[in-house]
Amino acid sequence: MSTRSLNCLSILILGLSIQFSCGSAAQAINPPKNSAVAKPGTSSQTEVDIRNAYGLYTQQKYAASADAFESIIKKSPPNAKLYYFAVLSNRAANRNNRAKQLAGYVIGHFGGSTESSYCKTMFPDVAGGAQTQEPDLPESVRAALPPAMQAMLQTPEGRAAVREAMAKDPKNFETVRQAEKQGLINQRTIKAAKLAMTPKPVFGEKTGTTRPFTAADIARDGAAGIDQSRFPNCWFEASMSALAELPRGQALMANMIRYGEKGSYVVRFPGDGNEYVVTQDFLDETGIHDKALWASIIECAQVQKFPGNAGAEGAQADQSRLEVGLQCITGCKAEVISPSTCSQQELSRFIGGAVSSKNPIVAGTYWAGVIGSLPELVVPQHAYTIIGFDAAKNMIMIRNPHGANSQRFASTTDPGHLEFEQLNDGVFKMSIPLFQKYFHSIARSFI
Repeated sequence: MSTRSLNCLSILILGLSIQFSCGSAAQAINPPKNSAVAKPGTSSQTEVDIRNAYGLYTQQKYAASADAFESIIKKSPPNAKLYYFAVLSNRAANRNNRAKQLAGYVIGHFGGSTESSYCKTMFPDVAGGAQTQEPDLPESVRAALPPAMQAMLQTPEGRAAVREAMAKDPKNFETVRQAEKQGLINQRTIKAAKLAMTPKPVFGEKTGTTRPFTAADIARDGAAGIDQSRFPNCWFEASMSALAELPRGQALMANMIRYGEKGSYVVRFPGDGNEYVVTQDFLDETGIHDKALWASIIECAQVQKFPGNAGAEGAQADQSRLEVGLQCITGCKAEVISPSTCSQQELSRFIGGAVSSKNPIVAGTYWAGVIGSLPELVVPQHAYTIIGFDAAKNMIMIRNPHGANSQRFASTTDPGHLEFEQLNDGVFKMSIPLFQKYFHSIARSFI
């Protein structure tokens, strides 16, 4: 373990302790200790509240949905459905530590439920049981830490760093202990812990060449280097993911980025005469932290080009966002069709033509009001990348731009995965007939 990692660990643990002693608003991290586990069934008002909170989730207002579920949890007896929905919304809002805590509660208290099975699938490490914990570290602090830091706590060096940090102020340590006994924790503390350990893109030294990235650099990361941030720009991220998997697309994106002045980068989209300057400060301010630096830089440029998604429907506000996103990053005209108005053969040719010729193709799902009565297999009103097609099995391979942080789904009526199969890193397979029910449009470009 590096000295830098240990220092980060010590600083963050101490920071967590200090925040508890500052009198900030507290939030329940576990169900109230004096609450009995509820029997199946909830009050009518709670059901209404749950539906409203879930409605925010289907509108992709994930943070608001998570906050709404937290409010319900505070005033309602625990039940599997409520806590499972809270898991989904917190996970979608990138509050993974909180999602894990809630999932662990569902698994521990509603072990035989369907919701417990789903939670085990989402968080196998939680389902696996006990983890090595530093006995001197309050559970409320340990649970707030990201997995990378929790892994450090399993090493002698990591535990020593924690003890050293806590020993610097015994009063803070006791404050945390008391907060743990009361089942209280500050939500901002959890977020601070997560952000502190999120790998932040750091600008490297200028290499002397004009272009900081090569097609090989982008190919090495591929779509896995892209992880959609807090911005509602799936319509662009899906297209960037498509290019990241294609040789010509990788070369195209590498050519978009060059070095700027004073350690900055400059992005120029194909066919766009404007240049978008990306600095380290801008990167940090926006909180855009894709896994790959090139992806973060391009996303920062997109946020500048379409502030608040202004212009995402085209100059006349009459275009599909899929079309605008694809044309922005490729510089080529996009062809858009509606799967519901095509025959299966036509759709197969449209998708197969793009995939076989290694050209980008993306698709968008219907809003919740249209697919709400169908089994939950996709995120409503969301853009996805099509990364493969098996014509023999009539199955399309699709990727969510949220990558490894994507919500996972399962079909309870298709155990043989003939129509739907959830894979890893946001990837799943879906049959063409099913695709026509869930996706309202599909766009491709030939680069």
